[in-house]
Amino acid sequence: DALRDRRVQVAAWAGYKCVRSVLALTSVAPASSGAESVRNVGVGTGGTAVRRLGDDMEERVVAAAAKKASAKTAAVRREDLWTVHGRHYDLSDFVSSHPGGREAILLGRGRDCTALFESYHPFTDAHRRVLAKYQAVSLPGEGDNKDDPKGSKREKKEEEKDQFYEVLKERAERALREAGVDPKKDRCATPSRSIYYSFVLSAALFSARLHTRGSVLGSVSFALFGWLIGAVGHDGGHFAVSRFPLVNDAAVWAMSMLCNPVMWQHQHTYAHHSHTNDFDRDPDLHHFDLFLRVHRRFGREGIHKLQSNPFYVFAVYCLVVFGTCVKIPVGMMTTGTLYGMVDWTDRRRAGRAFLLYAHYIGYLYLAIVSPFLSGRPWYVALTCSTVHVAGAGLLFAVFSQINHLNEPALEQRCDLARTSWAASQVVHSNNFATTSRLWHVLSNGLNLQIEHHLFPGLNHCRLHLVKEEVRRTCEEYGVPYNSHESWAELMGATLGWLERLAAEDEEDAEASKSTTKKEDVQVR
Repeated sequence: DALRDRRVQVAAWAGYKCVRSVLALTSVAPASSGAESVRNVGVGTGGTAVRRLGDDMEERVVAAAAKKASAKTAAVRREDLWTVHGRHYDLSDFVSSHPGGREAILLGRGRDCTALFESYHPFTDAHRRVLAKYQAVSLPGEGDNKDDPKGSKREKKEEEKDQFYEVLKERAERALREAGVDPKKDRCATPSRSIYYSFVLSAALFSARLHTRGSVLGSVSFALFGWLIGAVGHDGGHFAVSRFPLVNDAAVWAMSMLCNPVMWQHQHTYAHHSHTNDFDRDPDLHHFDLFLRVHRRFGREGIHKLQSNPFYVFAVYCLVVFGTCVKIPVGMMTTGTLYGMVDWTDRRRAGRAFLLYAHYIGYLYLAIVSPFLSGRPWYVALTCSTVHVAGAGLLFAVFSQINHLNEPALEQRCDLARTSWAASQVVHSNNFATTSRLWHVLSNGLNLQIEHHLFPGLNHCRLHLVKEEVRRTCEEYGVPYNSHESWAELMGATLGWLERLAAEDEEDAEASKSTTKKEDVQVR
């Protein structure tokens, strides 16, 4: 009874803190627009009040309201517009009608969502027809594109289709149809995939119960199935579990034991997939620079010498989930951004803010605190918490870090990748063991990373159907297709890259950059 009362108290305290945090975040409510104020004044008792004013006073009220409305409109435009191919659109009235759901389209609000716009509609032109119904909005200071020859030229260039991607889409669609798959209606999970989802979910829930009871074996199992259930969260985060948006919105929470799901959408679905391996725009390059130097643009610190030792690297990998569930979300909560490069654009939505905080507290309780409330000795509880967090982090890292953080994905050059988003995605990604079903299951489908980055809205169980067409097209266009025979081979390439950066001083890095620039000039 005492233990039960203590759990109730902890839960009540956590709920209280969560609500307080959300209220603090949303306490500054957006002011009503001037135009809305005018409308309110013109009805009911407000209308009578205005009529009692003299003509001069009424003109002043209207002028002040119009000025306020203009200022508010300018402010809203910066936060509430969708930028596609360099043009800004107000799609607010389409949000509730978006076939992919509200969360999918709101993810692109307030930022350049061109990559989302193109990559999540690869087998249809409906998105272009919808966008054509909206008039582009000019932001203050940008000028009117009709009177700006340079602006018109820039927009024309930005609107040019990615021909490499167009060919890939056409061939991928043909491959899917030849396999009896309708790329529009059947892009999500198959019945067998859904059965697998159900199995790993059941196993994750059962092992979570054992973990909270202080079972070390249960904690090990919870780490494994917490990773495997991440397949549901990953697919849901890319709107690929179901054609029903609410199902995807719920499914992304299967990421809960690996990453904060609210943060995941901004960090991964938007930023990482839009700007893969771009040092200034991909947050995944910046998560653990304190311990690992993964890119030449990071300065080499003394601790980075240790990364030449694989045991040190794997020890750092054990901290990955602690970072993505505990450390990194704090930065998003306090600053509203990830490393100043990815804005938390929906932070003023009370529901989303609540969910971010709720996950944070819930994860701490379930993963770390709950074993200490099981009645088992403290050292057993500590072992359970450590084993779970470290095990989940290690599994997450060894199947995700290897896909982008190595020399083939970071240093390889390709002319087409400078102008083609799709070619850039291919060059900056790695596949491994592409014919192995075992590795496909263990890696949550990340062994087909290239195809996933090209077609993120296609469920992982469908990616093998387009693999050969992607490889053939890359070979035809001279785009490097980084496919490794085994996980061990790719893991070795990643460790080799980290070892190289551990030994390379900054002068060597600058010399390497100079050599790269010279070679690029010769290629041109």
